[in-house]
Amino acid sequence: MEEPASVAISDPSPPLPVPESPLPEAPSRVVPAQKPMVVDLGAGRLSIGAITLDQKARSITIPASVNMREGAIEYVLCGQKGKVHESIFTTDATARDIHVAALLLGVKPAGDLGPENAAARVKQGCAVIATVEWDRNGPPEKIYLNETIHLSDPSNGSILSVLASGAWLYNGSRILPDGVFAASQEESIISIIRDDDSLINNPSASRDNDEIHTPNTSKLPNKGHPVRIILELR
Repeated sequence: MEEPASVAISDPSPPLPVPESPLPEAPSRVVPAQKPMVVDLGAGRLSIGAITLDQKARSITIPASVNMREGAIEYVLCGQKGKVHESIFTTDATARDIHVAALLLGVKPAGDLGPENAAARVKQGCAVIATVEWDRNGPPEKIYLNETIHLSDPSNGSILSVLASGAWLYNGSRILPDGVFAASQEESIISIIRDDDSLINNPSASRDNDEIHTPNTSKLPNKGHPVRIILELR
């Protein structure tokens, strides 16, 4: 499995308390005031809605399933009412709950997605190492998320390469003029194409071309197969 670009890792913080009041805000990135369902699982683990936060591992585990194995794609992960016609995976988890977990882990969302037609710089604090795993006969299969995405020639469908490896950019979505958290409204969670409304963006230069990304079928289980997408914050 291809190694991701190196990112500095900070020391883990003390165990997190179960929040009893409105959730913390990240600079320029906030979540709606509605309080999510949080359960203390012990040993530094919390369940927040459908997801699991592991404070020691600094990770968020999102239950999902395979949605697309062919065709042009613009998202890795979206909600069931999101842009499912162009997303490899879908989830019942909410963007709000994922964002809450990221804030509790001290994420520092990047407010700027960087210049067009160029790769974005992913700084410590907004860097996410993303993997996907699923159960099978024997040990679970686990690969980096970029391995599920091909870069293809839209003129003939030929495969050019796999999406560049490395950390993904946690940008944290945005608040719309009417006060709505855009990621909750659009159900956009991990975007391949530049998207201010998504929680997480692909930082590579390919993000500004919406015609070249396709699922890497050879790396994906069958459509509908349950998977777990794991985000490790760095």
